[in-house]
Amino acid sequence: MSAVASSLLRRGMEVANSPDGPRLPQNIQLSTWGVVVVALTGFAFVLAGAAIQYTYGIIVPTLAAIEDPNPDIYVRIDSDQNASKCAADEAGMPLSPPKPITSKLRTTIRHLTARAGRWARFRGLKMYIAWAVASTVVVGLLEIPLVHARFFGRSVARVLAEILLANLEMAWIHIVISEPSTKPFYKRIPGRKSWAKIAPAAALRVAAFQIALYLPLAIMTAFHNSFTPDVSVGRMIGATIGVLVAFLALAVLVGVPATVTFIRVAASMLPEEDEAIVPFDRTFGGKVIPTILGGSGKIGLLEAWKSFDWGSRARFMKVLVKVFMMELALVILFALILVGEISLFAKEPVGNSIPLF
Repeated sequence: MSAVASSLLRRGMEVANSPDGPRLPQNIQLSTWGVVVVALTGFAFVLAGAAIQYTYGIIVPTLAAIEDPNPDIYVRIDSDQNASKCAADEAGMPLSPPKPITSKLRTTIRHLTARAGRWARFRGLKMYIAWAVASTVVVGLLEIPLVHARFFGRSVARVLAEILLANLEMAWIHIVISEPSTKPFYKRIPGRKSWAKIAPAAALRVAAFQIALYLPLAIMTAFHNSFTPDVSVGRMIGATIGVLVAFLALAVLVGVPATVTFIRVAASMLPEEDEAIVPFDRTFGGKVIPTILGGSGKIGLLEAWKSFDWGSRARFMKVLVKVFMMELALVILFALILVGEISLFAKEPVGNSIPLF
């Protein structure tokens, strides 16, 4: 399989680097085998992209959002590090503070598999699918009376759905951040009292993302309406770049803090019988007072973000950047393979080709 992929990748790169530019047959017609191969490649791409996004784009950032960077008790999984620690201890040498588990993608996955088995990279998948299906159904039902509101109706439906289903997402977070449990995933869904506590954080998170999504769209629409038929290409490119920058800025400045806040509020409500799978201070420095002592049993929205120090914020953003680079590399890889497949299986008249780009 790797030899076939390498051959197709090489052919795709040859097409991309041809002297006349990337070219594919005009009026492309694939053979039966070509259609099958291209379809299988597309399916493999979807699976690989979904696996990367779920493991590295969702699970790892969730753990990074709640890991205590300076724990009193730190569990190491690297035998070489353990040996170095013991040797340094015996020699009376000062020990350097351990790095957080989520400081690297590799150490995070190694830690998860060591504590929860080989399939730990997909932990919580059942709960995640249940939440995604329920969200799709609820959004669809809520959109019916708002069908004429277009974008606004969809936004309102999404906000209401995520608030109503906040307990399902909180259950998923609890599964991901805790040690393996024998409970069925559906029995880990909190009750209505917990929903009342997590709903404000869910509302903040989904509202932030709606702002980050629709405000750039509104800006883009305004730019588009101001364009005249003789608008210059430079102005169009500048407007597009401006919209992309606005989206990125809002995602980082609004979306990320709201997401981290939601995760940390949900994590502060982790049941007492569940142990965290990474170092985690469930009291958040004494700011969370248990309900049995008269407290709310959760951290407040503002404290959830303020207690997330700058080192942890930087670590969280590094994870997101690394995941983006992984997904970009995957897209480029499969694009080259697809170009190679199409050029290999396409039926074309001799010497008849058109530019691809």
